[in-house]
Amino acid sequence: MDFARFEGNPDVVRLSASLLDQRESNCRDFAALKARPKVRSTVRERRRYNSLENFPLGPVTEVLNAVEFDGDEIEEAVEKVLAGGRSVIHPGVETWVRHACSTYLEVAESLAAQLMHEQVVIAPARHPRIVQVGPAEKFRALTAWGRWYESPDGSYVEFRRLRMGKPLAEQASTLAMAFVAAAGRPVVNPRELYTEIPVNVQMGHRTPQRIRVLDVGLTTGTDRVLIDMGPEEIRRAYQSSAQPIATSLLRGGSRTPGGNCVDCKARNGCDAVPVVPGLLGLAERGTHRRTWSITTSRYYEFCPAQAHLKSVHLPSEWTPGEAEMRGRDVHRWLEVAHERGVPCSSDDLPEAGAEDFGLARQLMERADYARARPYLVQHLTVCPLRGPGAVTDVRAEPRIAAYDSASDVLVLANPDLLRRVDGRLVYREQKTSAALRGITAENALDAVPQLALAVCLIAAGTFGDTDGLVELEQLHPDAVVPVLEFDTSKPEIVAAARAIIHRRVRAWHVDTEFRAKPGWWCGSCPVSRWCPDAPAGTFPGPGIRADLLADDDEPPF
Repeated sequence: MDFARFEGNPDVVRLSASLLDQRESNCRDFAALKARPKVRSTVRERRRYNSLENFPLGPVTEVLNAVEFDGDEIEEAVEKVLAGGRSVIHPGVETWVRHACSTYLEVAESLAAQLMHEQVVIAPARHPRIVQVGPAEKFRALTAWGRWYESPDGSYVEFRRLRMGKPLAEQASTLAMAFVAAAGRPVVNPRELYTEIPVNVQMGHRTPQRIRVLDVGLTTGTDRVLIDMGPEEIRRAYQSSAQPIATSLLRGGSRTPGGNCVDCKARNGCDAVPVVPGLLGLAERGTHRRTWSITTSRYYEFCPAQAHLKSVHLPSEWTPGEAEMRGRDVHRWLEVAHERGVPCSSDDLPEAGAEDFGLARQLMERADYARARPYLVQHLTVCPLRGPGAVTDVRAEPRIAAYDSASDVLVLANPDLLRRVDGRLVYREQKTSAALRGITAENALDAVPQLALAVCLIAAGTFGDTDGLVELEQLHPDAVVPVLEFDTSKPEIVAAARAIIHRRVRAWHVDTEFRAKPGWWCGSCPVSRWCPDAPAGTFPGPGIRADLLADDDEPPF
């Protein structure tokens, strides 16, 4: 990427192993900038912080440090951390933190006992490791955030990655973590790990002969051994599989809008995130910069606590129902079909019993296709690529982000399809329903608030011009439903849409507590397990959708 419009030294790189979990669809420039601590935007902004703790793993780590390094009892450690944090911890997050700490210590005891059977004794390591190369002006470092353990003689090193939910397997990041354990040196002062360049490290330590990397699920109380190898084997695996990914990541490349835009150094002046002051109709800034979407508003509408607990990614207890799974299958098929840039036809939808069931074969099981096909057949008549008019600039399921500088909110949207018809922007939303829902032109903006947001986005100039059309395609298995249209050139349409969006966002914008609002919906709340205000018997539920190395040592990337 081009660093010319930034200040600072781009040759200083500190890459966290977990950043290698970035998907191809994620913004490459965000990752490249995040790994460069000396690079900053030329636009100075005073950072404002959330009054509520928004990183639940932070308090968990503090508690575990107090228990493992200071000898505190767990309850004493929890109370100390909860009372002494810079940010207020929401009651629901507090419940999860207590659970996560107890769960982890139980898993840790079990893992230590297992290793004892192998005559391996381990103890918590206070000093995390780092791989670093080069002088301060041309610096490369690789780090891993988690829990460290080692044997007294240093021959065995274990790294545990903390997962809020259940253990997962991410090959590139796992190899990077193993490489830090195998080739890294323990830091002298843990507080310097993410603040000093270079970091002072311990000299004369023994190279471990056996390295394990594990995932530990803090909610499920399960663990998974991902790597159990010697240092040379890890080095070869890292160099062949993970190092190329790290090198590519640091080059940057594409810009893709999303939730990371909130903290991205490139947000000011990024062509993927237009600035649209007044988009949400809010007169003042909130407590800090954050994201908002229609999904956010739906969670908040049911219960502010639910909205907050979902925003900090507390594990959910939720199983999608048949209607949601069918809707997902329909949307996946339509996305792939429309990405071809040609109208959908009956040839794309063979009978469910056919040997080759077309596009769906790579997307879903045959039974899922049979369930989705009736809805897709009805789509053929109203496929947006059929015209009339010249259809260009087709984008299926794009991610849209717009920054409302007046309210300091990043607004996110996911239209089902964007296209231009005879040069005019058309924004389509598609909904499936087994029964007709009574949605009309008169109530659609309120009933399907994505439409209202779409109107506001176009009218505010998010896409360049302010004249466009918003459509609602309703897919029903037994009938073709006319597509509803909303013209953003009509002041009354824009006014109605803005009123709906303002109503949905105003209370959320000024809320600093996100208190629970118990009600019938607690029975299907995906995070009710963590909510101390949820009535007894409401869990579980299906969820509501709304050191320096020598210069000739090889660098990690």
